[in-house]
Amino acid sequence: MRPREWYRAEIRWAVMEEGQQGLREWEDGVYFFLSQDEESAFRQALEIGWRERDGHEEGRRWVEKRLAQIVSLECLGTNRTEFAVALGRRRATERLPFEHEFDPEGTAPLVPF
Repeated sequence: MRPREWYRAEIRWAVMEEGQQGLREWEDGVYFFLSQDEESAFRQALEIGWRERDGHEEGRRWVEKRLAQIVSLECLGTNRTEFAVALGRRRATERLPFEHEFDPEGTAPLVPF
């Protein structure tokens, strides 16, 4: 039996609003999972995408989060111990001089829950 490998899938959903609005926004997510091969990994990414669908009422409008596509699927290999997810860049809103020194050891990370 072939060892399972790590895969990275970027999945995109369309948030759709009933009525004239239609497409409201795109929602993207990155998932990491183990799979046997590329075909199995693609099926697994689709399963994740279908599982994350949602529908609810906002006021008098029906809003659905629909699976739109598997944007990318990448084999990362076996025996990985860490992964990086680039979150993009954003323009600074504050001004700091070049001489500014940061204190990463003195700042506690956020706990999401």
